[in-house]
Amino acid sequence: MIFSLIYFAAALQGFLLSLTLWLHKRNVSANHILACWLVCLSIDLLGQIYYQQAYREYPQFIGLTNFLPLTYGSFLFLFVKSLFSRLPFCRRDLLHFLPFVLMLLLIGDYLLLSGQEKLQLVEDISAGKAGWRMDLVDWAMNLAGVGYAFITFWFFRRQVVASGLMWLRIMLTINCVIWAFVCLSCFFPEQLPIKDNQFIYLLSSLFIYILGYFSLKTPEIFSPATEKESGPKYGDNRLSDDLREQLSSALVTYLQESEIWKDNQLSLNQLAEKSGFSAHHISQVLNDHLGKSFNDFLAEFRIQAVCAQLLSESDKSILDIAMECGFSSKSSFNASFKK
Repeated sequence: MIFSLIYFAAALQGFLLSLTLWLHKRNVSANHILACWLVCLSIDLLGQIYYQQAYREYPQFIGLTNFLPLTYGSFLFLFVKSLFSRLPFCRRDLLHFLPFVLMLLLIGDYLLLSGQEKLQLVEDISAGKAGWRMDLVDWAMNLAGVGYAFITFWFFRRQVVASGLMWLRIMLTINCVIWAFVCLSCFFPEQLPIKDNQFIYLLSSLFIYILGYFSLKTPEIFSPATEKESGPKYGDNRLSDDLREQLSSALVTYLQESEIWKDNQLSLNQLAEKSGFSAHHISQVLNDHLGKSFNDFLAEFRIQAVCAQLLSESDKSILDIAMECGFSSKSSFNASFKK
């Protein structure tokens, strides 16, 4: 009973955090990904209560939550990637959920069994007679979970992060520990007996509790360190050298990948709104770290694009190329090119 109460409290907190993340106005894409992940994890925790308390009375619901762990690694990786890149979720990112879809197609027919047939399936699984398809799902779930856990942690370590993201390091460490215990309990049950996966889901509950604690203690944790507010313009609150370098790199990456500089009406405030960075911080980085004005910064991207097209022996006129690359007039292109 005590485990059910712990799972229920964690699931409730997970749903509340998901709602908070979904309504959060900064770094929307990353927060939406994390919100979806927390919803799946919370549903999975409620599923564990079902398996402990009522699955024999209502066997028709058996299996409805068992596939969810196949998505956890994908959600975590996409969250961390989006947190640093600031790029929105795109169709290509759906490929990370391919293992989940494939396994669902492989044994999805089990979900259509009657209640009594599902009870028999549970007994077969307990007796080790579930068949190769269930074994394949177990292998896929563990490989995907462990693989994504360590790839995500490696990706995180490659980033230049400030101490303000220590909460994320803790979360990723707990995630690695959870999947390590999942593998041990699955492949070495005699050496590490974990009854009904209770310890694993206790760690999952701890994951949500800690995330909730940090969200209350430090509300800005749902934004990367580059977005941490620095107060009034420059003065004693100017960004540190490390943060300016980090923001500069992230800003250049965003502009290269989004090609937003092709918009000849782009303003500093529009760039800030679309990228998610603070306009104050962008201005500070351009002036202090790069020694450039906003217009000169954009002109560099546009001139590089024009030169690349000229070298490709395009049949278009120079003026047409310049206009496609974001210049608003022939005079502005000539001035930037000469400069």
